[in-house]
Amino acid sequence: MVKNTKQKIRHISNGFTLIELLVAMAVFSVVIVAVIGIFLSGIGGTMRSANSQAAQESGRFIMESIAKEIRLGKINSADGILAVDMADASSGVVNGPYASLNITNANNESVDYTFDNINKTIARNSAVLSPGELESSGAFYIYKIGASQPRVVITLDLSSRNAKDQNRAVINLQTTASSRAYTP
Repeated sequence: MVKNTKQKIRHISNGFTLIELLVAMAVFSVVIVAVIGIFLSGIGGTMRSANSQAAQESGRFIMESIAKEIRLGKINSADGILAVDMADASSGVVNGPYASLNITNANNESVDYTFDNINKTIARNSAVLSPGELESSGAFYIYKIGASQPRVVITLDLSSRNAKDQNRAVINLQTTASSRAYTP
């Protein structure tokens, strides 16, 4: 009789109980969920980084293109579409923000840069400069202080168009340019 009981005990202790299996599955599930969360967080960071890099590259290209054309051309400030007029008595007259800017470039061509803040694009003579995956808005400000050369301040706000909110890149850029071909 004692021999049969020992065999039963050995047989029972060879496997796992239902409670042990459930605890092991719960611990394994928690570990898997944590690993997946870390993985998804890493992918989200990569997407944010890629969106930010694309916005910075496009913004730099747009700003440098406009600034170069302003430096090599002549500013026709009266031809811009004026949104608001501002005056600052201490530093002269500030015109802006303009939604568009007209210049005469080095090839003596009339060039219009226009911010379409509704469709979120910027165009050069009606040709869109900003890539399709980015929304862009901004303004031009023209500073004329006494007899000095006029300066154009360009503000540019770029953001990812189709990215989820947590992966959306938002870049705000500003530069100032003045024409080298100044005639008083």
